[in-house]
Amino acid sequence: MALLALSSLRAEDDLEFAVPDEGRITLGVFDGSGKLVRLLHRLAKEEDFRAGLNGLFASWDGKNDAGERVASGHYYVRGYLIGDGVRVSGERFLFNGWAEDPGFPGFNSIKDFSLLENGDVILLAGTEPSGNLLARFSPEKGFLWSRKTEPKIASLRIPRGLRSTDSALHPARGSVLTFLPPTLHFSPLLAANSSLAVVMTEGGIGVHSLDDGREKNWGARGPGVAPLALAANDSKMFVSFSGGLVENALPDLSQEIAKMFRPPYAFTLDADASTLIGASPDGVWMQAESLKPVPLPTAVKCVSLGTPGTFWFVGVENGAPFVGQASFAGETLRALRPADGDPKPEKIRASRTAEKFAVIESLPGLQRLRVMARGEDGGWTIEWERALRDSANFGFVDGKPVADAGGAAQDKALRLRLKENPLTGKRDFLTLRAESDASGSRLVSPDGLPLVEVSTRDDIHRVAIHRGDKPGTLRLLQGNGSFVEEFSISGLDDILPLDAGGIDFP
Repeated sequence: MALLALSSLRAEDDLEFAVPDEGRITLGVFDGSGKLVRLLHRLAKEEDFRAGLNGLFASWDGKNDAGERVASGHYYVRGYLIGDGVRVSGERFLFNGWAEDPGFPGFNSIKDFSLLENGDVILLAGTEPSGNLLARFSPEKGFLWSRKTEPKIASLRIPRGLRSTDSALHPARGSVLTFLPPTLHFSPLLAANSSLAVVMTEGGIGVHSLDDGREKNWGARGPGVAPLALAANDSKMFVSFSGGLVENALPDLSQEIAKMFRPPYAFTLDADASTLIGASPDGVWMQAESLKPVPLPTAVKCVSLGTPGTFWFVGVENGAPFVGQASFAGETLRALRPADGDPKPEKIRASRTAEKFAVIESLPGLQRLRVMARGEDGGWTIEWERALRDSANFGFVDGKPVADAGGAAQDKALRLRLKENPLTGKRDFLTLRAESDASGSRLVSPDGLPLVEVSTRDDIHRVAIHRGDKPGTLRLLQGNGSFVEEFSISGLDDILPLDAGGIDFP
């Protein structure tokens, strides 16, 4: 490389440097110890510089990146020419099947969900580092809307003196509800009717429009006890506690409690216009014209009303969860059991008008939502599904991307050999590392000069790199706990060093 700037130059003098090929230019000022003090040009085009007889001109005003005048001394101006052969291509999203859908809002878990009659689902999802969002998902169109749920008030107020019940539905003598502080700890709950979604979190109760997710109301209820289950029909919502069941009108949550049932306490509920069904450790029960138990020969941990006269449930036999359908009389109509090694059903939501249901299934580190429908031949088929893996510790193991790299060492930097410099005839080496911040992710030189922009996402928390299969290539993973994205970067040997000489700063 021809050195066309001399150390006798001073700050604000023109620095002329030769450019061996076409491409973008990154140029920085370094002090005597090699520390970058000023980034002069970041992936600039050649037309951004003034051209001279022997190259391009750059200048420096003697200030650092903070706009402060630097100390007296000798400084160096150098950088890199990033050739047109460098290519960045996004390959795929990994470990989160929702991430490729249009409008993906970013979440790392599903805490609750509802199945709408048109096939859409409403998701109450968890986000990083903590928080909840509500979203409507269409399997044909992707995410139609999403809203953060940040309730500002406490949960339902329960009448003082309410007594809990035993398995025979009689009040338990001397047992009264214990009132907890306004800050309660419980898993967020979701219920939906034909037009509204009701969200219940530790902060309070929110009512949202299904059309656009807009908040219609927040219920200010004061301190209460932690809820076990939530259900809604087109006019009411039902909240189950360990001492009974609260019924409130929708969407106006400001009124007093309208009615109190005393069924066995429920850890799952579902409701339509005329029927309320629940499941508890005591079994399944229904509230229609009257409250009655539904005899089932299995333990049940989740129920959902189905087509007329039926309900779906997640049952447990010998510790193994399965999906079943039963009549209101307690007759088991069908049982669908997962294969060995498959995720196990946790929560189910069924259609009232079609033989269809959605189920959340899980294994350690894996969560899957699957929609199943009955075919004309009577068999059950998967309409669609999405899987979500815990990927906070993603990385490479044996050259392959994995959701959890464990303690496997990850490459911090990769050393590549560059192509021959036409000005010097040399083939230099370059070490690259990956970094991310609020402006995006990129590959940088060891001294911090940005060389290859990978993405402009502002939410990247972790980056991993691995050498590619061909010379001058590497693979990069980036994510934030909600998704992992894989990139292929090629042509990295088409990066050549530039030297604009030195400057004596008085």
